Amino acid sequence: MLVALEGSQEAPDGASPEIYDEALYSAQDMHAVWQRMRAEGGLHRQRTPDGQQFLAAMRHADVKAVLGDHKTFSSAYSTMLSVRGDGDVAAGAAIHLTDPPLHSELKRVFTPLMTVQATQRLQVGIEARMRELFDAVRGKETFDFCEAMITLPTTITGPLMGIPESEWPVTGRATVRAMGGSDVPRSERQRRFDLFEAHTTIMTVLGEVLESGPPEDTVSGRCPHAAEVVGDSDRDVALLNAYAFLMGANPTVPQTINQTLILLAGDEDLWSWFVRQERTDQRFVDEALRWASPINHVLRRAVANTTLAGTEVRAGELVTVWPASANRDEEVFPEPFKFVPDRSPNQHLAFGLGVHRCIGQHVAVAGLKTFFDLWRENVRSFSLSGPPRHLVSNFLNGVVRLPLAVGWN
Repeated sequence: MLVALEGSQEAPDGASPEIYDEALYSAQDMHAVWQRMRAEGGLHRQRTPDGQQFLAAMRHADVKAVLGDHKTFSSAYSTMLSVRGDGDVAAGAAIHLTDPPLHSELKRVFTPLMTVQATQRLQVGIEARMRELFDAVRGKETFDFCEAMITLPTTITGPLMGIPESEWPVTGRATVRAMGGSDVPRSERQRRFDLFEAHTTIMTVLGEVLESGPPEDTVSGRCPHAAEVVGDSDRDVALLNAYAFLMGANPTVPQTINQTLILLAGDEDLWSWFVRQERTDQRFVDEALRWASPINHVLRRAVANTTLAGTEVRAGELVTVWPASANRDEEVFPEPFKFVPDRSPNQHLAFGLGVHRCIGQHVAVAGLKTFFDLWRENVRSFSLSGPPRHLVSNFLNGVVRLPLAVGWN
């Protein structure tokens, strides 16, 4: 267990910087901080190092209230604290940065690719590609799981996006870097350079995919229709939406797996339970998503004055919700700091809520079930062969190094 933060210094204006500092997220367990903030109640006024103030909703009920009210808390600005100023360049054009009715119209363009029925058709291909990844590492007694499985998310999203397999490794690495995360603290100048490089890499790959005329049964093939819906000739709306889908899809599956493997490696009772199961069911996946909570926070901007949790929120203020905190809320989850593999009900918010609930949730769940089934089938025992290395990021709860010692079946 990492050391919890002991106290914090209050800023002169009453806004505390305690949950923005990205370095904290790779150095300690932030759950102790979030637990204290939940107990204090209300929304918490915070600030960034450059003085930008924002409100933070940490409790499950407050997170739900913000995510469920798109009329008061708009998505058409940015979803990450690191992107502020005039907002995201894709605001009002990319699917995750729009509000209804435009958001609903964009969703109709892509939803047919990600229904339960469509996901079932993808299942065979997902399993075949994941088996190839397992075949590539089978027999290795020790290896870095993150490096060996760098194309794991694109075994699911690559064909769906229409990205050539030759580009899967580079897009896998770039999507993590593009979310502002690194495995070591960086200067602000280096951080901005890394972000620029990652964004450029992804945009180049996706631009080439779009120019190749991808088929209609891929996300890239549907993106030109999204451009028609938005009707913004000043921006490349097709490219912005392709980018949004890639960034939204790639973190959830690998980071949920990484965090769950760390837990399984250190809990003999849970591993014993896991290997006795014939198949991975929905309850285990939901608990893995709750436990891992790959996305720490999501940003909204208030467009009207309101009061939430006894806190006055003014129009124009930035409001963050913290699903990673809400998913350990003692008021909602019995024994929230215990992984309960058959927990039911499970009101986790890893996929969000309301109109912006993850459009690709069925595909992500299918990928998670497939991976855990293959892990059970192939692995007799395993343990950590060194300390995991976590991302330096307040947005993505990520692992970039996961050394494992594996005994194969």
